[in-house]
Amino acid sequence: MEATPDSWVWTYHNNPQRLKENRIRVMKKFVSDLESGQKTGRYVTGQLPELEFKDREFDIALCSHFLFLYSGLFSYEFHLAGILEMLRIADEVRIFPLLTLEVKKSDYVGRVMADLEQLGYTVAIKQVDYEIQKGGNEMMQAGRA
Repeated sequence: MEATPDSWVWTYHNNPQRLKENRIRVMKKFVSDLESGQKTGRYVTGQLPELEFKDREFDIALCSHFLFLYSGLFSYEFHLAGILEMLRIADEVRIFPLLTLEVKKSDYVGRVMADLEQLGYTVAIKQVDYEIQKGGNEMMQAGRA
């Protein structure tokens, strides 16, 4: 981040050091809750593109900083299969951000939207308030028509 200062927006975290501090604080909070959360079922391990949940078990499925971000590492087919799996288990799916690690919109976004629409899903790109990567203030929202 410090090597590419023009690629980042610092309105929320103010600077790279604050971002690091915020992420460490959140990580510590999660780790302190992990064991208890696993025992009570708040945390369940799963792996796209196949999840061990029932059809429409959830109202919403969220994917943050995985799909689209790693377009260079995961194929288009993996992305589409993962999103379809989330749509199987949830009525609505939201994916953020739509940028790759290279801070450009993933080439998969348009194809995913077209394929989902052809399969009968509603798909939209929505602007969000949070932005850390320049231009990374959009999410994909998909659901049943």
